[in-house]
Formats: sequence, C-alpha cells, structure tokens
Amino acid sequence: MANLDERTMTFPVDGIFEVGELASRLKALADADRIGPWHIGKWIDLKHTAIRIRFDAVADRELAKEMFTSAAR
Repeated sequence: MANLDERTMTFPVDGIFEVGELASRLKALADADRIGPWHIGKWIDLKHTAIRIRFDAVADRELAKEMFTSAAR
C-alpha cells in the first residue's frame, strides 16, 4: 500500500474561495472516472495560501498534478 505522503499533494490557492474552484475541478475528474475519491486536508498556513489534498491512489495524485500544472501554463 502507498505511503500517505505519496498520495498527498499540496495545491496552491489564493485564499478560501479558490478552494471551491479546486474542489469543483477535482469533483469533475472524479465524476468522469478519471480519478478516485479524494479528501480535503489541512491548510499549510494561516493565510490560506495552499491546502493539502489526499488521494486514494498515487496514480490519481499524479493525474491531478499533471492536469493542474498543465492548466497553470
């Protein structure tokens, strides 16, 4: 079984409201059966500049990472 750290990714966000957009995008990936379940984690700081997301599989984390880094370009 994969280590929890291998299934967790920190996503940069611009405050609390951008988390909703992130969640919508992850939900769309899950609804399309591209990734499995994911779980909101903790903020990395008090300014809410990034949040941790835990995926059930390393492959799901990698796909999300690929999707979000290519969208940022």
